[in-house]
Amino acid sequence: MAWSGGKDSTCVLSMVTKMLEQLEPEQRNRMIHAVMSDTVVENPNLETYMHSQVEQLEKYIAKKDLPITVSLVTRELEQSYFYLILGRGYFLPQNNGAGRWCTDRLKLQPQNKKLKEINPSYILIGTRSSESEKRRQSIEKWTGKNDLSYKIGDHANLTQSKTFMPIVDFTIEDVWNYLAKERLPWGSSHAVRTLYREATGECGFTNPKATEKKASKSESCGARFGCWTCPVVLNDRSTEVMSDTHPWMKPLSEWRMLQLKVFGDYIPVKPLGQKRKDRSEVLKQWREINKEIKKVSKSGHKRNGNPMVDKTTGEIRVDQGTVTVEAREYLFEELIKTENEVNKIRDKMGLFPLKLISDAEIHMIKKMWETDRRDYPHLVTNVNGLSIEQMKLLIKKGDSII
Repeated sequence: MAWSGGKDSTCVLSMVTKMLEQLEPEQRNRMIHAVMSDTVVENPNLETYMHSQVEQLEKYIAKKDLPITVSLVTRELEQSYFYLILGRGYFLPQNNGAGRWCTDRLKLQPQNKKLKEINPSYILIGTRSSESEKRRQSIEKWTGKNDLSYKIGDHANLTQSKTFMPIVDFTIEDVWNYLAKERLPWGSSHAVRTLYREATGECGFTNPKATEKKASKSESCGARFGCWTCPVVLNDRSTEVMSDTHPWMKPLSEWRMLQLKVFGDYIPVKPLGQKRKDRSEVLKQWREINKEIKKVSKSGHKRNGNPMVDKTTGEIRVDQGTVTVEAREYLFEELIKTENEVNKIRDKMGLFPLKLISDAEIHMIKKMWETDRRDYPHLVTNVNGLSIEQMKLLIKKGDSII
């Protein structure tokens, strides 16, 4: 069972657990493995919720003597988001194919490593066709299209395992109705419904039909939770809406945007009511600023020392390549400031402090900087001779644009 802690996989796991309870003990012949993958940069509220759900489920299955094991898996330290971005100077994840390297490294690899240990198997997932057109097409690619076969497909990596999608034909309304009316075996569904309500302003408590109508194309109000660092989602609605009730989350959104600016990938979110002409002018100005920032924050080289070359024209690109050590250090320092600011606010609210980056990651990051300075001097600064202070001024100039 691939269990993210979200509404869909929680719905499936609840059904599986209740099914087991209806069987006589001698009929429970197969082991169920509930596997949850923690990227370690999840939305902090989701992170807390995930760990509490694992604890509650473990207590419940021990009490009921159910054949379920729970595994909370994480990425290797060398694959951590902060080590790759701030330590090695990787490019930010992109919203396309292989460019979105984070999902594979942070979530899928640790999950698949665990799944290989229980191969062959049926892997239950909470995928639904109505989530999006892209998801529907993906389902049809990997499964049959009639009767039960529509719910069963081949696993992309494990040749001896099959995927099983019990709620593939559920609407978002079906999911919320189930969670609202059916108590989870291991506890109340109030926590998961509250999580979504805080992230979307609705869902799960009242008027699910209106929710379905509003979300008909992509189920946007179903709110996909993810990493608070995510640069792929320009408008992180869940974190930003949560900031209204959890003000300590605001600095997280600000750092997430800062990394986009440092990498020269920033696109300002369109303010409500902004005219098309004004929007075009703002985007134009930021495109120029991004170009200039890249000349500061990009080394112009690959890690091996080869210069970056335009694949089409063959000309040297001084605005591409591994992010400089100087830019990485600046973004790291701002991350530590963000952690301090978050915890100042949390302390005033009587909340325990958060650790945004582990000591082990910090050690590895700083060690990587030392290695780059010693063995890869071409990565320390840009080839244009521009000071890191120039990048800060450019960011400040961009922030002043209305």
